[in-house]
Amino acid sequence: MAENNSFIDEVMGFDPSAVATAFENSGANERKVNPNIYKTNPKDATASEDGNYHSRVRVLLNPYNLKRNIVHQARYSMKDQRGFFQAISPLSDGDKNCPIFKGWKKLWFATKPDPEDPTKQIPDTEKKAWARAKFDKSESDWVLVQIIEDDNKPDQVGMFKVMKMPSVILNRLLAKMNPTDSKKQKQPLMDYLFGPCLEMNVAPGPDDPDKPERKQREINYDLCDFESDPTPIMKVDGTPLFTDDEIEMIEDYNTANNDMIKAKTENKRNEAAKRKEELAPNIRPLYGKAIEYIKTYAIDPVVECGYSAWDDALTARVNAWLDKVLNMEDPESDTTAPAQAPSEKTEKDAPASTAEFTVAKEPDESDLPF
Repeated sequence: MAENNSFIDEVMGFDPSAVATAFENSGANERKVNPNIYKTNPKDATASEDGNYHSRVRVLLNPYNLKRNIVHQARYSMKDQRGFFQAISPLSDGDKNCPIFKGWKKLWFATKPDPEDPTKQIPDTEKKAWARAKFDKSESDWVLVQIIEDDNKPDQVGMFKVMKMPSVILNRLLAKMNPTDSKKQKQPLMDYLFGPCLEMNVAPGPDDPDKPERKQREINYDLCDFESDPTPIMKVDGTPLFTDDEIEMIEDYNTANNDMIKAKTENKRNEAAKRKEELAPNIRPLYGKAIEYIKTYAIDPVVECGYSAWDDALTARVNAWLDKVLNMEDPESDTTAPAQAPSEKTEKDAPASTAEFTVAKEPDESDLPF
């Protein structure tokens, strides 16, 4: 109970800029169709007249770990005799001891004697070209979201999923939560009660008869942006989690906060601060209610998308691939690869959490998000 109460304290006093700071300081397995991942591809825009994918989602703090709200993933894609496979690298967590990364370095920075002066070493361009051809690393960033509105996939409204953040959206989120201009207010975009919706307006790439692949390769997220009004989380069936009275308290608290920020006189500022202070005792239990609900139905984005130690099968497969590649041999002709299919982590259903949660009986109102 003490641990849960402590987590409420962290959430209520959470500094939005900490998301950006943790992300900047942070440094797979085979992936199939994953029901835990939310995608907004224009090719699935069945309820759209303009061909864009429209929906509204809430980007949320990770209720399992406030230091890992944005999960970075570095993933290598490889091919061997058995086909295509992937591995999430320790590079995801900034750990450069990844064996695949070390193997790439051996080839990329390899040298050989200079034919004109054998006492000198020159770059081995052949090995560097081989490394460029064989090592395929991609990087992405993931967050927990709740789908608030989606006419293309109405059955997913209310669900908690993980979503890969396009760089344009990620940059906007970080800039709003941790503005470089000290005069701008930090916005708690990922807060369970006071965060706004992210409006997804995803445009397909251009129709190019000569290069039809551009339609998928050049998907545009420039029109996606965060709304201004708070949208508290809701139930997974799409109905409100909070009562009308609770919603009114959230709105009143948000209004008081905005009034305090925009106040032009000290008296007005003090009046708004007093209203916030009066409302604060009723706000804390709502955080407990939100956290308990999310942890009941949402997966941990770190577990779903982050690095975890490879099992023996994947380790053996990666090592067999590396042995071939480092010897300048084609791994797709590897007849010594393990015969048994590995049990790599796949994108499958994650069980709902049943973690218990208790709201503090005597809340401290000094640590609300604003």
